[in-house]
Amino acid sequence: MKEDLVKNSNDRLSIEHICEDEITWVLTVPTIWTDAAKQFMREAAVEAGIKNENLMITLEPETASIFCRLLPVEKMVEGGGIASFTQGSVYMVLDAGGGTIDITVHEVLSDGKLKELHKASGGAWGGTQVDEAYRQVLISLVGNPVFHRFQVENKEDYLDIFREFEIRKRDIAPDNDNKVTIRLPSSLTEIFEETSGADLRKAIMQTKYANEVSFTRDKLRISASVMKHLFFNATQSTVSHVKELMKEKIVQCVSSILVVGGFSESKMLQHAIRSSFPNVKVIIPEEAGLVVLKGAVVFGHSQSSISHRV
Repeated sequence: MKEDLVKNSNDRLSIEHICEDEITWVLTVPTIWTDAAKQFMREAAVEAGIKNENLMITLEPETASIFCRLLPVEKMVEGGGIASFTQGSVYMVLDAGGGTIDITVHEVLSDGKLKELHKASGGAWGGTQVDEAYRQVLISLVGNPVFHRFQVENKEDYLDIFREFEIRKRDIAPDNDNKVTIRLPSSLTEIFEETSGADLRKAIMQTKYANEVSFTRDKLRISASVMKHLFFNATQSTVSHVKELMKEKIVQCVSSILVVGGFSESKMLQHAIRSSFPNVKVIIPEEAGLVVLKGAVVFGHSQSSISHRV
């Protein structure tokens, strides 16, 4: 990855050649990572050929916060704009990524720098938890032995199932009651029929999803209620954690929640946060999934943006 980035930069930039010693590498990590995990990341980067003196490791919510403070009002497409980040304002950063939800609280100081008011926290409630819930539905339909064999023997088809689900789950919203159609690879149905001697369509009618899921040819038709429920654990765990944080005195002055990260683009997560905290402004920047990346670039040029950490 490091070599690919250097090659692409040399190909696209107008300068003759990039000297690797002049590159500052910024790696972002979840706030809930331990010091040991961060050290492992640093050692892996050095092993990949990045010099330790050219490497910085920073927390994802911090870089997101740094970037969003620079955005013009029109780029804050949901919930407000730059006024939420003026001097003295206190806001929560909720970084909803694929694997984790990372939460911290920042105050904007008089010099424009950030002060961390609450130690970063969170949990493994990101978008991959929704994927796991979908996986459990599939296991309920075909059985664990069949699904395990399918995963081992047909890795590409297995990945295709979740690639398609990744696309479909973006359309799941509280006000969308349409059924979702997802193609099942023939390899999965063949393994099921070979193992059980049964027809998958008829077998599904014997499961708890008989009235919610149907199978015709190579297509699964899944009800909106089942699809929405896939988000339950991830969204409720996130909301419950934020509610617990809001009980703490130092967090009660939070006026806004800045929601970033790839999972933040989920309408189900957005609705869960907004409906649970109606008196707090929820801000979702444009291209929320890229905010951490862009903030890391800004941080690389201005490493003094964070004044104080808990």
